[in-house]
Amino acid sequence: MPTSHDARVLVAVSDGTPSDYGADVVEAIESSLDATVLHKRGAVATEYLREIGPTLDCVVVVSHRTDCVENLVSETRDVPLIVYGNEVPSVPVDEVVATDGGTDLLARRVSERIERERERNALAEANAKLSALNTYTEELTACQSVEEVSDTVVSAVTNALGHGRCVLALRDGDEFYPHGHTLEGEVNVRLDIDQGIAGRTYRTGETQIVGDYRSDPDRARDVAVRSVVSVPISDVGVLQVTTDREEAFDRQDAEFLEIVSSHAAEALARLEREADLRVERDRLHYFFDGIRSPAVYVESRNGDEPVLTEINTAYEALFGSEGLGKPVSDAFPTETERDLFGSEGPAEVVHRDITRETVDGPADLTVGVVPVPLSGVEAAAFGLYAADIEFP
Repeated sequence: MPTSHDARVLVAVSDGTPSDYGADVVEAIESSLDATVLHKRGAVATEYLREIGPTLDCVVVVSHRTDCVENLVSETRDVPLIVYGNEVPSVPVDEVVATDGGTDLLARRVSERIERERERNALAEANAKLSALNTYTEELTACQSVEEVSDTVVSAVTNALGHGRCVLALRDGDEFYPHGHTLEGEVNVRLDIDQGIAGRTYRTGETQIVGDYRSDPDRARDVAVRSVVSVPISDVGVLQVTTDREEAFDRQDAEFLEIVSSHAAEALARLEREADLRVERDRLHYFFDGIRSPAVYVESRNGDEPVLTEINTAYEALFGSEGLGKPVSDAFPTETERDLFGSEGPAEVVHRDITRETVDGPADLTVGVVPVPLSGVEAAAFGLYAADIEFP
C-alpha cells in the first residue's frame, strides 16, 4: 500500500454530532498513513479549508448532513474530497466509502487518492517544466552574449522550479565568477574552482544534491542555505539553486537542471565558435586588404551550395561585383571556376587556366584554389587570379 508520507488530511464532521464522532477515522488515517490529520467541525472545517486548502492532500467528510458536504465541496477547489458514509450526496465528490467497509478500507482509499493526486501533480509539474524548457531553449539559441545566456538560464530555472536563489558561475582562470544570479545586490564573490560544493561539482563532473548544507564537508561559507542542487555546465562552469529549507530538492529537480545546463553549455560553445570565426574573418579581411591580385572567398553552410562571400578591391576592379553573395553556379561565368569552387571542389591546392571576360575585354588567366578549414563552416576556399604567373 502506498505510504503517503507527510500527507495532511482534514477530517470534517458536522455541528451537533458527538464530540468524539470521527475520532476512529482520525486514528485509522494517522496510523495507516503516518499523516498529519486535522479534526474540525462544521463551519470551522469549512473556514479552515477555505484558508489553507492548498496545503491539504485530502478532505474526509464524516457526516450524513447534506449541507455540511455541500459547504465543503464549494471550498475544496483541487483538493480530493472523500465522504465516509452510506448515502451518496447530492453534490459531486471524488469518492464515497461505505461505513460497512470499516476505517481500514477508508484509510486505504485516502492513501490511494493522495498518491494518484501526487502523481498527477508531479506530471503537471513536469509538463510545466518541459514547456518552460522548450521556451527557454529557443531563447538560448538566439543569445548573442554570455550575459544573455546567463540571464536566460537563471530565468528558466527560477520560473520552473519556483526557487528564487540561483547562480550560474563560469570558470575564470582558477576561480568561479557569478555571471548570472538572483541574489540580492551586486555579487562579485569569487570562489576557487576546488572550493565548496561548486568545486566538487566541477571536479567530479557530477550533479550534487545536498539536503543539509550546514553539515556538508565542503561547506565553504556561512550563509542561510539549507539545501543545494548543483550541476556542471560542461567544463566551463556550474549551475546552482539553493533554498533555506532542508531536503528541498529531488532527482527530478536535478534532471531538469541537467537539461538546462546542457543547453547552456551548447549556447556558450556556440558563442565561442562564433568568436573564433570572427577572428578568422578578421584575418581574411586583412588578407584581402593586403593582396594586389584579384581574390575571392567562398563558403558553404548547412550542406548548401557554396556562396561567393568575399571579393577584394582588385577582383572588383577587374570583374565587377555582380556575383557577390550569389551561389557559385551563378557567381562565376566559366565552367572551370564553377567546378573549382563548387561543392565537389578540390581537397588540395590546384590551379587551372581560364579565359574570362574582364572590364577590358577577354583575358587569359590562371585561377588557383586553396581549400581552408574554418570554425563553424562546412567548406571554404580562397581563390586567386593571376596572369603570367605559374602556381606550384
